[in-house]
Amino acid sequence: MKRSATSELFDQAAHDPARRDDAIGALFSGLAAAAQAAADERRARRAAARAERRNRPEAVAARKAAAAKGWETRRRRAAEDAARDGWDDQPRRTGPVCAEMNHNSVGREVFCELEPDHEEDHDDGYGTTWPRED
Repeated sequence: MKRSATSELFDQAAHDPARRDDAIGALFSGLAAAAQAAADERRARRAAARAERRNRPEAVAARKAAAAKGWETRRRRAAEDAARDGWDDQPRRTGPVCAEMNHNSVGREVFCELEPDHEEDHDDGYGTTWPRED
């Protein structure tokens, strides 16, 4: 009948003439060292398998495709945001307008959008009005 490694370690620790430590303590120390060695070996095998999966040609190609798709999505969204920033919700007049300019309440220039030579006060179309001065 074959003996287990644990039994052999115990017998070796218990019957060693030069032993100065507890036999059970030596057994558990040996078991702890064996368990740590096995865990290190499993960890190394997992890391090697992960590296092998990562470096396969199809995995590299998939990562490249995903990166390219991500960059295209970011570029498209940036272009959409830039275009959206340039939009204005208010309708713009396309015909001839008055050339009169004034400043609104925060000091920005506003232009009158009424017909040239109109008789009423000036209006920028956004609610800012100012009187005619002629």
